Amino acid sequence: MEKALTLKEAAALLGVSYSTVYTHKEDLGFFQIGNQWRVWPETLRQNLEKRSEEKTPKPVAATPGPQVGVPARSRQRMPPARAAELAAVDRELDELLARKPPKRRS
Repeated sequence: MEKALTLKEAAALLGVSYSTVYTHKEDLGFFQIGNQWRVWPETLRQNLEKRSEEKTPKPVAATPGPQVGVPARSRQRMPPARAAELAAVDRELDELLARKPPKRRS
């Protein structure tokens, strides 16, 4: 029997940050037990396959000129240096979120 995955385990398995998995937890099939979120590996696999099928571009007749309905910013690729910078920021945020806050004195 397979063990249900935590948010952190799913993030490591998918190669994305904890915050990305947390943001999309319902879409990925996570369920809550008390205050903990879990997902079955098979459910995660099925939901990812379904999402990738939905995002597969459909063939469109070639038309000259700019693409209608697609903002120009989304058509441009992010420079590698910027992508690396954002990945570093994401890792730093994950580390900060992983830290436990100090206990308050009463």
